[in-house]
Amino acid sequence: MSQEQTEQSAQAGESRIRWGLRARTALLLFGLAAVLVVAGLLVGRQVTDDIRGHFGAAFARNNALLTQQRILSLLGRELALAERLADSALLREWIEDENNPEKRQRFFRDGDSYRRGFADQNFFLASALSGHYYLSDKDADLSDRPRYTLHRNSPDDAWFYATLDKVKTHAVNVNPDEKLRVTKVWTNVVVHDRAGRPIALTGTGFEFSRFLQDFVTSPEPGLTTLVINQTGTIVAHPDPSKVEYAAVSKADSDKSIFRQLDDDDARDALRAALAESAADSGRAVTLQTRLDGQDRLLALAYIPSLDWTVVTAVDLAASKVLDQGMIVAVGIGGAVLLLLIFALTTAGFDRLVLLPLARLTGSVRQIAAGRYDVRLRSRRRDEIGELTRAFDAMAQQVRAHTEELERRVEERTADLADANRKMAETHRKLTDSIRYASLIQSAILPDRDLSQAFHGEYFVLWLPRDVVGGDLYLYRANDDGCLFGVVDCAGHGVPGAFMTMIAHAAIGVAAADTPWNDPAALLARTDEVARTMLPSDDRFGQIATNMDMGLCYVDLRRGLVRFAGAKLSLFWSDGTQCHEIRGQRRGLNDRKPGTYENREVGLEPGRTFYLATDGLLDQAGGEHGYGFGERRLSDWVQANAEAPLAEQRDRLAAYLEAYRGALPQRDDITVMAFRFDNRP
Repeated sequence: MSQEQTEQSAQAGESRIRWGLRARTALLLFGLAAVLVVAGLLVGRQVTDDIRGHFGAAFARNNALLTQQRILSLLGRELALAERLADSALLREWIEDENNPEKRQRFFRDGDSYRRGFADQNFFLASALSGHYYLSDKDADLSDRPRYTLHRNSPDDAWFYATLDKVKTHAVNVNPDEKLRVTKVWTNVVVHDRAGRPIALTGTGFEFSRFLQDFVTSPEPGLTTLVINQTGTIVAHPDPSKVEYAAVSKADSDKSIFRQLDDDDARDALRAALAESAADSGRAVTLQTRLDGQDRLLALAYIPSLDWTVVTAVDLAASKVLDQGMIVAVGIGGAVLLLLIFALTTAGFDRLVLLPLARLTGSVRQIAAGRYDVRLRSRRRDEIGELTRAFDAMAQQVRAHTEELERRVEERTADLADANRKMAETHRKLTDSIRYASLIQSAILPDRDLSQAFHGEYFVLWLPRDVVGGDLYLYRANDDGCLFGVVDCAGHGVPGAFMTMIAHAAIGVAAADTPWNDPAALLARTDEVARTMLPSDDRFGQIATNMDMGLCYVDLRRGLVRFAGAKLSLFWSDGTQCHEIRGQRRGLNDRKPGTYENREVGLEPGRTFYLATDGLLDQAGGEHGYGFGERRLSDWVQANAEAPLAEQRDRLAAYLEAYRGALPQRDDITVMAFRFDNRP
């Protein structure tokens, strides 16, 4: 059929159509939407709502009761064993006469059997008479010595005095012990003297992360399990940030389940459910409410001996409570229905819209390909005809605009090329300047003196975050010994590098008039010199110009290492364990001058000494992105202290790189280590 015959046939067909394209399309889509709505109401509402509500409630109750029994089986046993320990006559006799070594030995020999019986093989004892806190675990070397002393005015010890004041017999408390650096579920039992007065707390601790993993965290979608006390305070939650630690010492808490409810009616309903579950601990009470602004079905199961309530929150929309076979059947039916609708819609649009648009699409594609001379002509009097004529007008406007844009693009391209050349030249000059600054900074480092004059082993790991940095290390030697040091100046990059120049000059002035064998005096003198070199007016009040420094003088004649630090520590190890000598808490050129003191340790063959800036300790990495930290450095030192120092440097660099992973380097990193196996 020719083009003229096609146009004549289209005109004849259009004359027989009484309704326009818009009316037909609207009628068709309305009919399809009605079919979908009726089918969804008849099939989906009755099936999903009834089954989901029934099985969701049963699922929530069963999970709450199961978690209740599992927690009770662990902590109930722990509590019973802790109560037996608290009732021990040997314990009471020793607490009342704590300085008696014979009673101490008898109790801890008897207490070792209790320790092996607890799940984590540990027990603690805190005396109200002396404030001493003892912890006996399988890794302790001397379990009969106090780990630390409790003080009533210390916020970290508030849990202990609150438990003595508020608890008569026992309490279970989730608390992070900052001094022991552990977070556990603590079973606390009050020890009374013969007159009934509380004299101590004893019990055990269960690792809180394991508790969450075993009893709270659930792989089931739409299911959240948490544990609260009778005031609603959250003591266990899959998200540890929502847990209120040391809840026994806090009368009110923001981390409460009541704070997650929308209104007072919901809070009153939850209080009633808590009271009902406490009245019958063998039954789970269900409650429909909104938690954190979302509809949830709650199931509550009370644990009397712990005064805890297990709360299971189920999201009925996300949980898998429907029968899979029914879901498959509904899915197949829905798929068949959708296919039928798709077929009807395709047939209707193919006849009403797609065929007329095919011719228009071909012409539009030619215009899109750049052939703006193509004209779109149509004699149709409906929407398709109007669309065709609108595209034709648009094509002519696009043609005119395109010619204008091409002219402007050529002009802008030339301007951009010139700007790029200028930027490249500026970047080259900046890069050359920074590289030159790196050479200058490297010139003040004592690498040549170390390689030529040092008689022992050493290594230096110097890793600036940028090309230049704010870290500095130093070495000086005389007939009696040698001086090692690391410096961490405020800032990094170019500002930090300038600060290292000031620090190097200040140390040089201090070393000229201060004995090297007195690192504390050197620190104080360097602080004085730095304050005279740096401006002190108000214009520089917001600029950080402080410095952290650690100095070690090795007295070869006396066989001693004398250390003084300003916020930096000295680590040393003989291969069996790692020791740390902490520096003072105030840096150099700080707001107020600090006081520094010397600490000594023997220079024995095989002992390795390490100085490190906080760029190493603060470097983020690992699975959770935590800082490297002193604990990880101590473990690495203990494991590698006996290796040759050149090999240690490569090991530490590789270990740090593996720990950092894909995370960027936060700060400049400097580690300096030395060892004298044979003193000259």
